[in-house]
Amino acid sequence: MAIDFKKFSDPEWIKQQEEAKEEERHIFEESEKIRHKTVCFTGHRPQKLGGYDMKNPTMLKLKEKLLEVIEKLIEENECERFITGGALGADTAAFWCVHIMKEKYPHIKNIVAVPFENQDKKWSSEQQDWYRKMLDKADGVIKVDEKEKYKDNTVPIGEYSVAKLNRRNEYMVDHSKNIIAIYDGSKSGTANCLYYARNRYLGHGIWKLYPQYDFQLDIYYTPS
Repeated sequence: MAIDFKKFSDPEWIKQQEEAKEEERHIFEESEKIRHKTVCFTGHRPQKLGGYDMKNPTMLKLKEKLLEVIEKLIEENECERFITGGALGADTAAFWCVHIMKEKYPHIKNIVAVPFENQDKKWSSEQQDWYRKMLDKADGVIKVDEKEKYKDNTVPIGEYSVAKLNRRNEYMVDHSKNIIAIYDGSKSGTANCLYYARNRYLGHGIWKLYPQYDFQLDIYYTPS
């Protein structure tokens, strides 16, 4: 295809290009403002958090610590958006803790980023009921596998794949400034999520809670 070099000196074409760049810059700046006020969560499934009873001692201690950390991020870091992944375990605990905090801070938003629509397909009926309640209470539900950048083209939209679980985490990391990680150091999806965050160079604040040490908090920052 021949290149029309004349347009490069056309004042109208130059103006259009400058306007397009300005609009792109504006969109980026606005998205960064939102990202800097956003927190996402990553963490283990119930097996590593005392089991499937959400009122077991380990889970109750986790919720107590999460409420403390969430409030700190709201008060000291002016965070307003919280994104959870909708999975069983740490994700569920985090969502309901943010839901509780909305009573004191009604301006905050509680978002669920699901890897695919049928995430709860193989869960028990009780787990499915709580999942649906969570989605109903959420301020927004994002179906990550419908986002062009995060699609898994090997599996239909709405259906399971391991890649979609990872891409859900990538979406949350890309759209957050701070990450609360419930992590015991083992190989897991949480480990993969934190590895991804360290290599994105977005200057994330990592708020790590250690299950094996009574959810002791450690804060560090990734390169930017």
